[in-house]
Amino acid sequence: MGSFGERMAAAIAKAGVTVASSVPDNWLTPVIECLEAAATVAHAPAAREEDAVGICFGAALAGRRAIALMQNSGALNTGNTLATLGIAYGVPAVLIVADRGHLGDVTIAHVEKARAFRPFLDALKLSYYELSPDFDVRDEIGHAFQMAELGQRPVVLLLTKTTVEATA
Repeated sequence: MGSFGERMAAAIAKAGVTVASSVPDNWLTPVIECLEAAATVAHAPAAREEDAVGICFGAALAGRRAIALMQNSGALNTGNTLATLGIAYGVPAVLIVADRGHLGDVTIAHVEKARAFRPFLDALKLSYYELSPDFDVRDEIGHAFQMAELGQRPVVLLLTKTTVEATA
């Protein structure tokens, strides 16, 4: 079955992703470590979430499948990049966002950003979906790319505590 990080990295590669960029979060660190070791995915660490999105959008505009990984608090900083580049120019990329601050993941900082995050995605009219614990078996990352490419706009996949802990 493999660890969560191994499963997520394998699902990313299976979806045909060749470029990934990320800003670390403790839920995402095992995935990032596996991507760093992957032979088929070029991983570019980013200092800021807007940079990770920009790297992935550039790769997508060059015809490559690209994915950005970040926490919801940082994703809130990407509004301008998502709206003026991703949506306006129809960039088919996928973001995997650690959706912190819900049941079982409660600290005051996480709760406040969780309250704002989904309305933020709704305001941008971005499609978003929670990854299921069997995201790899269901090829949910591959399906997100199909939606992004068909709709010519970014798609967001939400990583929840339930998904992370399913194989922890």
